[in-house]
Parts: sequence; C-alpha cells; structure tokens
Amino acid sequence: MNREKNTLLFFLLFPLFIYSQNLDKIGKSSLFKVTGGVGVNTIYYNGNSNREPFTYFLSGNVNLNISDVYNIPVSFSYSNSKFQANTPFTFNRLSLHPSYKWVTAHIGDINMSFSPYTLNGHQFTGVGFDLSPKDKLKISLMYGRFLKEREFNEENLNGEANYKRIGYGIKASYKFDKLTAGVIFFRAKDDTESLNNPIPIEKEVLPKDNTVISFNTELNFLKDLKFKGEVALSALTEDIRVEGESNHFASFLLSSNPTTQYYKAYNLNLVYKVGRGAVGLGYELIDPNYRTLGGYFFNNDLENLTVNASQTIFKDKLSINLNAGLQNDDIDNKKATQLSRLVSSLNLGYIASEKLNINVGYSNFQSFTNIKNQFDFINGVSQIEEELDQDNISQVSQNANVNVNYILKETPSIRQNLNLSLSFQDAVNKIGDKVREEDASSFYNLTGAYTVGYPDSDLIVSGAINASYSELGISEENLIFGPTLSVSKGFLEKKLKFNSSLSYNESIHNGNREGQVTNLRVGGRYVYRKRHNFNLNGLFQLRNSTNISNKSITMTFGYTYNFGIFNSKDLKFKRREKTKKEKKEKKVKKPIRFVYKDSLYEGTISEISSRVNILLESKNFKNIPKEIKKRFQEERIKIAKEKNNRVYKIKVIQLLDDIYKSKEYLKDYNELIYQALTDVYKSAIYLDYPTEQDYLKNKKEIRKHILWYKTPKERASYPKDVQAEFNKMNQVLRRSHKKLLVHRWIVSKIEEYKTFKMVEEDSNVLKEFRESNAPKVYKMFKMNEKKKKIKLYLQGFVIEFFAKESEKHIDESQYELKYTD
Repeated sequence: MNREKNTLLFFLLFPLFIYSQNLDKIGKSSLFKVTGGVGVNTIYYNGNSNREPFTYFLSGNVNLNISDVYNIPVSFSYSNSKFQANTPFTFNRLSLHPSYKWVTAHIGDINMSFSPYTLNGHQFTGVGFDLSPKDKLKISLMYGRFLKEREFNEENLNGEANYKRIGYGIKASYKFDKLTAGVIFFRAKDDTESLNNPIPIEKEVLPKDNTVISFNTELNFLKDLKFKGEVALSALTEDIRVEGESNHFASFLLSSNPTTQYYKAYNLNLVYKVGRGAVGLGYELIDPNYRTLGGYFFNNDLENLTVNASQTIFKDKLSINLNAGLQNDDIDNKKATQLSRLVSSLNLGYIASEKLNINVGYSNFQSFTNIKNQFDFINGVSQIEEELDQDNISQVSQNANVNVNYILKETPSIRQNLNLSLSFQDAVNKIGDKVREEDASSFYNLTGAYTVGYPDSDLIVSGAINASYSELGISEENLIFGPTLSVSKGFLEKKLKFNSSLSYNESIHNGNREGQVTNLRVGGRYVYRKRHNFNLNGLFQLRNSTNISNKSITMTFGYTYNFGIFNSKDLKFKRREKTKKEKKEKKVKKPIRFVYKDSLYEGTISEISSRVNILLESKNFKNIPKEIKKRFQEERIKIAKEKNNRVYKIKVIQLLDDIYKSKEYLKDYNELIYQALTDVYKSAIYLDYPTEQDYLKNKKEIRKHILWYKTPKERASYPKDVQAEFNKMNQVLRRSHKKLLVHRWIVSKIEEYKTFKMVEEDSNVLKEFRESNAPKVYKMFKMNEKKKKIKLYLQGFVIEFFAKESEKHIDESQYELKYTD
C-alpha cells in the first residue's frame, strides 16, 4: 500500500521537478511581492428564531510572488458557528494554489472537477496539479483523502459512520487542427482497516471501490458546425469484502466481485452557427443509479433530447431565444410508471431606443405519467389507483413575463428611471381528459419601481410597490402587497456611504387579513485610505399574524483590509556614492525628445521611463485594473533595458498608446459590466418565483412523510426503505433551500447597482470581479471583438462570480418567502 502511494506521489510531482528549473526572471524584477487581504464579519441576532445570538467569520487570501516566477496563494476561513463534530468534511479550511508558468498546484482542502460524470466538485484533502506545457496539451492530476474515517457512535444521531476514502485521477486532452480528444481516469476506494470498531450491519455502510473512465471530444466539421461529446463508464463495487469475481469485460478496472455494478452515461451536442445566432441539438442518456465516488449528487435514469436556437435581427435590436426539450425516465423499463417531460420556452429582448428596453418571456412545461397495465400491480390496488390505471396523468404549467425599463431622464445632474414587471404562472393537472379543478393554481405578480439619482450629491432615492395574487384550487385566494422606500447617500468624496430602506407587506387570505411584515434596514460603509473597509448594517423586523407577533433585530459588522501591492523594491537601501572618476567615465548619450498628447518627453531612457511610471501612478489612471497596470509596468521596465535610443523611442510611444487606450477601454468595460448585470438581474427576477416554489413544493412533500414529525431515535425504528426515502427527500429539500438562498442573495446584491455610475465607482465586490476579468476583456478590446460578444462573456462570469461570493454572506436560517405567507 505504501509503495503504491509513493509511486502515485512521484507521478504527480514529477512534472514540477522537471519544469521548475527555469529561473531566468530571478534578479530582473522585485524579489517578492505580496498582495491579498483579510476580513472579519460578525452577526448579532436577538429574536425568536433558533439561531446563535453571536457569530463571527474570519477569512483571508494572501499571494506571495517571488521574482515573477512563483505564485504562492494562501486562503483561509474560520467561523465559530457550531457544526456536527463527527462529520467527514472540514468546514475550516486552508488551501494553497502556487503557480509557476504553466504549472498550477492545489494543496490542502480543495476540490477539482474533471467532468459532470467523473470527478465533479467533491472536496478532498490532498494535492492536485493543472499543467498546460503547450497550448494544445492540457493535463490535470489529483490525489487525496475524500472522506476521513468516522467511528460508529450511538450518541451521534445526525452523523453516519464511514471508512476513510482515498482517491486519485488524471484528465488529459490534446487539441489537433479540427479535433480535441480527451480522456479521464478516476478511482476512489475505501480503506477497510481505517476503523477500529466494525459498523453495525443495519447501518448499511459498506466499503466501496469505484473506477471511472471517460472519453470526450470536440470536433469542428466545418467553419460553423461543431460537435462535442462525452462517454463515461463507472464501475462501482458496493462491498469490497464480498468474495467472488465479476464476469463483466471491464472487471479489471477495480476490485470486482458479485456486488460490482457497471453504469454508462452519454452526452452529445451539435451546434451550427447561423447568421448572428446558432442552432443546437443535444442528447443525454444516464443509466439508472449512475453514480461515482467523485461527486455528491448525480442525476440518473434519464434520457434528454434538447433543441435550442438563438438569433439577433433588426440591426441587433431584437434578440430571440428558443429552447425545447424532452425528457424520459425508466430507461431499463423496470418501473411501474414512466414519466415524460416536455419543456419549451421563448424569450424576446427588444431595444426600442437608448431609453426603452422591453423583455418578454414565455415557457410551457408539460409532464405525462404513463401508468403501465401490468398484472403484477393488480393485487392490492386502491380505488384511486384503479382510476389512475384507466387514464394517464398529465400536468401542464405555463409561465409568462414582461419587463419594461424606461429612462425618463439622464443628465449629468439628475437621472430618473422607471421599471415595470408583470409575471404570470398557471398550472393544472389532468387525468385523461378531465381537469382536476382542486389542483389548479394561478399566480400573478406586478412590480413597479421609480428611481431618481443626483450624481453630483451622490444621492439615490427609490420607491417600489409589489403586488402578488394567487388562486389555489377552487377555494384558496391569496393577496400579498406592499411598498418599499430606499435611500442611499454618499459623503466625504464617496468614502462614507449610508443606505436605508423601509418595506411593508400585508397578506390577505380569502378576504381576511392574516399577516403583516415590516422591515427597516439601515447601513453604512466607510473606506479609509483605500485599504480599510468598514461596514455596519442593521435589520429590524416586525411580524404580525392572527395569533402571534414577533420582533427581531439583526446587526452585522464587517471589516476588510487589502494589502495592495507590497514588494521588495519598497525597501530602500542607501547606495554608495560614485566617485568623480566614475562619473566622468560614464558615457553621455544624446537625450531622447518627442511630443505625445501635447506633453514633451525629453531626457535619457531612465528619465523618460521614470516619467512614464509617474504617469501610470497618476490620478488619471488610478482606476485602471491592477493586472493591466502591472503589465504596463513590466513592459516599461523591459523596454527601459533597450540600448538604442531610436528603438526605445518607438517602443515607448507604442506603450503610451496602449496606456491611454486602456483608459478608453475602462469606460467601455464598466458599461458592459453594467449591461451584463442588468441582463442577469432580469433573468434572475424571472426565475425568482419558480425557485421559491420549488423549495416550497419540496417542503410540502416532506411534511407529508410519516417521519417528518418523528425524532431521530423514533425514525431509526422504521424500515430501512422508509428511512432512505425520507433521507432522499430531505436532501432534495436542502438543495432547493440552498439554491433559493443563493438566488436571493445574488438578486439583492445586483439590485444595489442601479446606475452605471454605481458600477463604475464600486470598490468592493465588483472591483474584484473587474480585476479578475480585466486581462481577458482588454485583450478582446484590443482584438476589436464586438461588444455584444464581450457582454455575453461577462454575463457567464457574473453568475459564477456572485454565486461563489454568496457563500461568504448567506445565512441558511435567515430567509424570506415573498410569494407565500
């Protein structure tokens, strides 16, 4: 076993031994540079909810760069929130991600993803590498512990015992002229000797062994036709202690025995570019029970066929997106019923003018349950089941929304904006041709908002009103409505900012007033010397209902410190004064002289280089992204080594061109970020209701379960299949809850950026986003890429960035249901 581990570690570390000897940059730049920041957030709560009164979160990230050769990033997080002690995962983590040229290492508590069907985001403690020695060749390697051993403990009702699990894998791909071919190998195995005491049989915790092989490819048939696909095979041994052998042709991949199961998954996609859009066709098939030990959750037992099309017409004023999909389960034809789903959606975006934008969306969701007429199911059916056997079940759901945004006025001194949004959802069930009125539901939501801003005084005032009306069945009517008023004001040249909002919502059920919710939010942010950020926020909430009245106060305080850039050049040493003889021997060159942007540049190479440095650090270029400014500085230092004055003059003028263009790029860059945020926000608002309803549906379903109101000890006395069913429903509920929290945080965060100026001047979250994407976007600007393409690029990263950022802020015990009291 130790010999196998040593071989694997040598295999993983060998590329670094070979390729880490190129130290040509050492001595030519700063010996070291330190960037990063640390932060602390505290939360105080006083109310009736079951949560801790005081919690704090510490986090930080530091990057040490050595001579522009090695990057050693370190990140950490710590919280006093109490978690179940006996768990297989680590909540307080430390990870390092050093990089050198085309080698990036991941060390500590990390996660990596190879593909959706192999290694897919599972956290492990170990080491990983991403290697790209050439543009055409890419390799990823990993080795580590996926689960730490947990001894069985009768007093631990929430946790389960498990074996230690070790895994390793490799992903490699090579790009030819029109073909990219890749292969993935992943294996994880439980250590049967990692526990001192055996796990009781009734716990059904078995030591497993899993091997996954995947082949993927991307092929460009023609200029506008592209094919992409992946085929994966997963071999999983449920209990490696069982004696015997498997006769499957792939049994050599792992410790196979009669408990070994083999699963496959396909994913094929074809895309054809047409005009200013594209048409796509996709097919996906995943075997029943497909899973690997490299992920937390896998969809399985499904077959998907999808078609999508997009096009832009009328000089890019009208964009059309059409999507349709068909999904079936029961692939092996072993279930008593088969479920089919048909989904279609149409989205239109129309830019009527610079002031008016209109977005319209419609989707239709239909599901058909085919109840099979099998003799085995006849005995013991109930009256309801007999009715269902005669007719199949169909469910139809429709969604429609309209969003109108109109800029009433936009001048340097005042900006006014009006937004109206209307959404509708309808759902109905049918048995045969008969509509079940008691299951029908309709939902209407109307939101109107008016915003006025005064840029000169940094004041923004916004008022909104929201109304939601729903009908459930034949006797349920609900109405929720209320206004919101918010104000934000900046002081001290925008270093100090205050914001506050007051909202009120009332719910009426079947004509009777049932509840009122009042929220008062007050907050402030202060930036001291650009590196110190303080924020203080408070929420006072009052809930009144027919039977009870609750009050709660939540206070949050946060502080972050950004190191900026500290390098060894900041350390000043006294130099030896040159002698008169040395000064006379110094060769004097004819000074360089030229005019650029009405400014005269005259002097030696060193003097002009210093002048360019002063320009870069001046106020006019303070907002240029750090990575872009860093590249300019590197280029300035590089060309300053030029011996020929004439050649230097040509190069420095080109550098000045790039520096001044970067300022123009920045304005366009911020504008595209603002547009991307606006588009993402519109999509998020459209998905707000379905996301909440998905959570409510899962909560409603689990509350019907027989184990919902039972204690953990009482649940243990029920049959295993009943417990397994409840645990699965509970997992689905937790996922939908987390999805709702992340979605709501993203919406609330993007809502803060109501104007282009707010995006342009943000020095917190958006600053990090702007900095991280600047190199790629500036390169696209320089290559004259269309702004629409750049905006689409940013939209994808906005969602990913804010979703990751939400992990630092969301509180799973603090959420609000907008559409249901």
